[in-house]
Amino acid sequence: MRVLIVVLIVLISLNLTSLSQFRQVNYNTNLREYVPNKISVREKEGPYTKSISTNYEIKPGEKLNVYNLNGSIKFVGWNKNYVKITAIKKSFVNCCNLSEIHMVLSTLKGLNIKTVNISNDVEAGIDYIINIPKDTSIGDVVTQGDVEFKNLPDYVIKNTRRLSNR
Repeated sequence: MRVLIVVLIVLISLNLTSLSQFRQVNYNTNLREYVPNKISVREKEGPYTKSISTNYEIKPGEKLNVYNLNGSIKFVGWNKNYVKITAIKKSFVNCCNLSEIHMVLSTLKGLNIKTVNISNDVEAGIDYIINIPKDTSIGDVVTQGDVEFKNLPDYVIKNTRRLSNR
């Protein structure tokens, strides 16, 4: 019986020693890596995220339309002749849901950016940062999230049609 108790005490102390060796590795994505077991888990306060980026050569006179169910949209004017779209996918349920959230681009009557969510996470979505030439016309903007304009002329902002998705 004493041998069994001694073995249990040794096992418990070994386990506590290995637990004290845990280390945080990645602070930006709300993931923690536990070195001894190589197990990653999400912290409760933030979503899973994945960032993707693409460029599109926009023609003069083309309108930019954005249809985004969940997420914010930030338009930033710049002095280049193409559009750079940075999409930050976010899921609150499961990291696998990130592959079921899509940014779909079409060029019918301008550049159209649409978010398609086929996951079971109804809160999942995309936050967009869209760099555009300063003279680009923004047409329809549909989102439940915030819309922000930076470094763009007043006439571009005033001519934007903000449609509520709420």
